[in-house]
Amino acid sequence: MNNNFKKINDYIVSKCYDLPIFKSEIKKNGVISLKKTKLDLFSFLTKTIISQQISDKVAEITWEKYCLNIKEQNPRINDIPDQVFLKKVLDVVGLSKQKKNYIIGIYQSIILNKININLLQKMNDEDFHRSLIKFRGIGPWTCNMTLIFFCNRLNIFLNDDLVIKKVMSRLVRIEKKEFEIKERFSPFLSILTLHLWKMSQRILQ
Repeated sequence: MNNNFKKINDYIVSKCYDLPIFKSEIKKNGVISLKKTKLDLFSFLTKTIISQQISDKVAEITWEKYCLNIKEQNPRINDIPDQVFLKKVLDVVGLSKQKKNYIIGIYQSIILNKININLLQKMNDEDFHRSLIKFRGIGPWTCNMTLIFFCNRLNIFLNDDLVIKKVMSRLVRIEKKEFEIKERFSPFLSILTLHLWKMSQRILQ
């Protein structure tokens, strides 16, 4: 267990001093950590776009089909010889025309160095958003998912995530009080987000 994430977990628990139900749910979750993805930026964005507006199960099956056709468990942009090959794979996978166009556009942008991960990694969160959101298929949710799971930034909160909204609404009703999230749990909002997702399986039933 990474000791730093244990300390972060203890910090989050301490910030729930006046929220007994919330504190209990976080303790049930246990220590949550961020792990570095094995995917490169192109494949990470592709996987994230595939998952947009569909269930987790369908997204998982679709991603598995994509990997199968690339013939790599953790595909990278170097595994794709050209745009023609990519288009054939996306056709077989069965994505919508819009999602296919998004993914092909991102592929072209990375090949042409219009999206440069080395530069993005050096940017603060706000500049990261501004730089990446210019590309079709990448909105605020995708930017935040990239910051959390690709860049492993610790202080990102997904305001626009439907599950997060539902969990927060439920917690406010259970605790019988309003409470502010960003100020209270900063600078570890990414870890808090993971806690909210995990506890959703219990408190939204």
